[in-house]
Amino acid sequence: MTSLTGTSIAEIKCEKCKSVFETQVIEHIDLSEDREIIKALKIGKANRVQCPKCKKVMYLDRSIVVNFEPENRIVVYDPKATTEEAKATFQTDYESIIAFNEILQEIGAETEFSVFSNLDDLKTLLEEYEKAHS
Repeated sequence: MTSLTGTSIAEIKCEKCKSVFETQVIEHIDLSEDREIIKALKIGKANRVQCPKCKKVMYLDRSIVVNFEPENRIVVYDPKATTEEAKATFQTDYESIIAFNEILQEIGAETEFSVFSNLDDLKTLLEEYEKAHS
């Protein structure tokens, strides 16, 4: 993971030993800047963490924003966004952000925004992106 990938520190509770620890998690990826992460995204292992106490490996079900540049496409991948209501919430948040100023409105008008909860749908887009930009 390069420094261009957007990350944050999250508090995680181990599924096995219940120990609480902090770890770095991915929130945003710009594929034009960080293509190394594509493989981890395709197999659903982008937010893989390991408990420092018992060494249990866990895969976090967290939202990841994927910027497909230069296609002007933004995809939110969230395994929990399985309902239309959940997807609509992401769409509303996106529209609120781009309404902030004129430049963001122009960029938003040219950008395709979508929400995926199915890893296979994201995988298809990632494979198409790799073919077009390899």
